[in-house]
Amino acid sequence: MNHDGSRITRRGIQITLGLLWILDGGLQFQPAMLTSKFATQVIEPAGHGQPAFVSWPVHEAASLIARQPAVADVAFGLIQLALGAGLLHRRTVRLALAASVAWALSVWYLGEGLGGLFAGGAGLLTGAPGSALVYAVVAMAVSPRQEGSTGDRRPAGWAAVAWAVLWLGGALLQVLPGNDTNASLSMALSMNASGAPGWLAAIGNHLSALVPYSGVSLIVDLVVLQAIVGAGVLMGGRTRRAAVIGGIALSLVFWVAGQGAGQFWSGISTDPNTAPLLVLLGVTVLGAAPWRQPGRRMNPELTETMAVKVPAMAG
Repeated sequence: MNHDGSRITRRGIQITLGLLWILDGGLQFQPAMLTSKFATQVIEPAGHGQPAFVSWPVHEAASLIARQPAVADVAFGLIQLALGAGLLHRRTVRLALAASVAWALSVWYLGEGLGGLFAGGAGLLTGAPGSALVYAVVAMAVSPRQEGSTGDRRPAGWAAVAWAVLWLGGALLQVLPGNDTNASLSMALSMNASGAPGWLAAIGNHLSALVPYSGVSLIVDLVVLQAIVGAGVLMGGRTRRAAVIGGIALSLVFWVAGQGAGQFWSGISTDPNTAPLLVLLGVTVLGAAPWRQPGRRMNPELTETMAVKVPAMAG
């Protein structure tokens, strides 16, 4: 990859998004997802502990799905497979991107309960603000600018701002009650290990044991790291690149330590969770144009002409 990231194109990110939607569509056809578990263990929990404007729509959606879970599940799966196929095909990519944004935002609200942001205890470590929201952000960042163009060009420069908002927001979530002590961090790591395969459970339990149960020392570290990743991307140049690469690495740690590596082992996983989408957003930022265009350099001939005129005027 070139240092300026110019080999990361909109089309490359579009294809990656398409493959992720196909993965999500395939996950809908797991045997457990064709049963009432789809409503009771996937959708309904997203509304628990949330204010009424979140919990009521989520519970209504779960109630509707519970009436015909197999039919609803197959429909969801086919929609996501269609989105993926549409993104892989150049002629349909524009429509598929628009549809994927609408679908992702509806899933974020009704399927993820706005990422649990209002339930307490939400953080980037455990999957906030929800993978569906990041799907929508990435899709908008690589949408073609002109009708009929798939845009083998660099992603939108504002992707860096979206990255900053997500990571600075993560730092803020980390200091809210329920997330702001070493004890809460230890508990999150332990819960990640619960029910996981042996190797993943061992990692979670080991990390949990390393966390001092009192104080806020590691919370401070997490807040500072997330703030640096978020603010650094707005600096430009090497600082921006270092912030994004650091955020990608931190996302992968969060994916294993706090998000159960997507919980593919559970039989009711619907997507790879938020961290892989943050990684994709990071790659999008690396390929994007600078979010602030530097001042244009003056034409050399004009500069030389001005240099001659100024002394003449002074004389």
